[in-house]
Amino acid sequence: MGREVCTIMLSNLRQDSKFPTAHWAEWGNEIVKLLDLKQTSKGEHHGACPNCGGKDRFWIKEFNGEVMVNCRQCNDFKAIQEALRSQGLWPDANKMPDLARPQNKEIEWPAQGEQIMSEIEQAQETETHPYLVRKNVQRHNAIIDGPDLQIPIIDVTGRRQGVQFIDEDGKKKFSYKMPVNGNFSVIGGPIRDFAYIAEGWATAASIAQATGKPVVFALNAGNIHKVVAGLREAKPDATLVVAGDNDEAGIKAAEQAFSEHGVEYILPPNEGTDFNDLWVTQGPEATRKALTVRNLLDEVFFPEDAQAQLSRNYLVKKWLGEGQMSVLYGPSNTGKSFFALDMSWHVAASQPWNGCKTQGGSVLYLATEGGNAFHNRIVALRQKYPEHKNVKLAVRPSPVNLLDPNADLEKLAKLVREVSRKHGPVRMIVVDTLSRSMAGGNENAPDDMTRFIGNVDALRQVTLAHIMIVHHSGKDKAAGARGHSSLRSATDAEIELDHDAETGIRYAIATKQRDMETGARFDFVLDVIELGQDEDGDAVTTCTISEASAEQIEEASKPKITGKNQLLLKRCFTQLRGERVGQPNPAGAGFPESSAYWTINEEVLRDHFKGKITGATNPSQSYTRAIDALIAGGHLVKNEGLVWFTDKDGRVKD
Repeated sequence: MGREVCTIMLSNLRQDSKFPTAHWAEWGNEIVKLLDLKQTSKGEHHGACPNCGGKDRFWIKEFNGEVMVNCRQCNDFKAIQEALRSQGLWPDANKMPDLARPQNKEIEWPAQGEQIMSEIEQAQETETHPYLVRKNVQRHNAIIDGPDLQIPIIDVTGRRQGVQFIDEDGKKKFSYKMPVNGNFSVIGGPIRDFAYIAEGWATAASIAQATGKPVVFALNAGNIHKVVAGLREAKPDATLVVAGDNDEAGIKAAEQAFSEHGVEYILPPNEGTDFNDLWVTQGPEATRKALTVRNLLDEVFFPEDAQAQLSRNYLVKKWLGEGQMSVLYGPSNTGKSFFALDMSWHVAASQPWNGCKTQGGSVLYLATEGGNAFHNRIVALRQKYPEHKNVKLAVRPSPVNLLDPNADLEKLAKLVREVSRKHGPVRMIVVDTLSRSMAGGNENAPDDMTRFIGNVDALRQVTLAHIMIVHHSGKDKAAGARGHSSLRSATDAEIELDHDAETGIRYAIATKQRDMETGARFDFVLDVIELGQDEDGDAVTTCTISEASAEQIEEASKPKITGKNQLLLKRCFTQLRGERVGQPNPAGAGFPESSAYWTINEEVLRDHFKGKITGATNPSQSYTRAIDALIAGGHLVKNEGLVWFTDKDGRVKD
């Protein structure tokens, strides 16, 4: 369908007065074009009058979305309308459908003009609009006309009352002198036995898409109870539910509808939001769940109703629950940030993490220490996982204040909504680290920690995302994460990180799980990745994590070398090796793979040890006890007069 035909159809839906209104978006440009009018001032065009022919006396301009015309020569407005109508440039009352309907319970809004609207929708099926993109909704009953969306507004009888205009920035206005009280629009109609009632058009569109139910757009909060009153009378058998905005005006309107008309209402779970916010940030399933109409008995169940709950709401199976709060803690330099970033990467890539399934989605990583380090780490991950495409990981390398609720909470919630609009619902937020996000607060003080936890919970409730807090362990490792004990009480999951200084093996253990079994363990190493060279020619490096090999894990599990004589013997071996005393192991029975380990003649090692030991009454006996303990612990092997250490330092380097 061409634009010209579409324009005529649009006009037929406008009004049913004797002289229908000509809306500028539908008629203005056509009149200017076909009459060859010249622009003489801002928004005004002049030319020959279609009625009297007076040269340059006819004028046309826009006023509140409608066409204003007249002629300074004939000054006959009605004759000018008729002249324009004869040329197909003005809406014709005789061609308008009868929109008036008797008020009764059989009304099925918006049945009027359905065929025409269907044709318009077909003509516009490929069109989009910035407001629709921003709100992540379909066009539904809106008409796209240049920079505006146009929403048809009707009364309870189905009679057209006017239009709401929504521009690209979301600014709204109604057509000139359009009555608001009791009027509305319907998405997903017709209304038969059930309908939601919402405040805004985008909210109504979100609800319709999430539920497949008709939704009434009530124009504003103050109009909701008036719309309810009209629909109650017209459709007494229909169930109406107000889907209100969770703010002061929305709650007031919902409660008024309930108190005056007994209409139930539902609010989105988070204060200051509407159902479009929920739709954008969490998607259709969360929106549909939040819109489920419940009664009080739905809040309990009885023994005969009990069912096995086989589904686990996990974000990372065995490690993180969906929508929970976790704390990842450990000593300095254990790789906490590398670990958290690697886990975040796999969630954002919708990929399993070290053999554990993930519920993929967008991730917001709050790198509170900022700097370029995280740029390098992301580049390294990109190089390590080239097969991962469309990784929905947003990194914010700047400080954040989660101690003061008036500081960054609103900003972060808005950032989550924007990330969700672009990349889908944010399922995980990482705060790295707790100390840098407390904005000078005392993590050991109960008041400060309670405030911090409360603000994290508020962010979690607004976003419905899992929030991971990266933190440090205290001086007493057995006491867990540093800070006041209220942190552990509020935490759903804890992951402890530590490392073996000798082997470089790091390990993570799930020490607390509210909804899953504890004890999951992951042993890993840090891989050094070279990214390039700086301006001085020095290598620029960062790290990624990799699962430790079985051999590395076995090495780390060996009993540690203890006792001063055992440590002295190890130092003697290392010194001799540094002086190139000894040689790589030979091949043969009792030896490892040829040249795998550095070996030293035992007599040479013994003499060197006896020369280094001090305070021993019997150096030979001290040596024997030390070497026997090292052999028993699996640290040292002796064969054919040669000894070698089995750890990584004992290996022959390539």
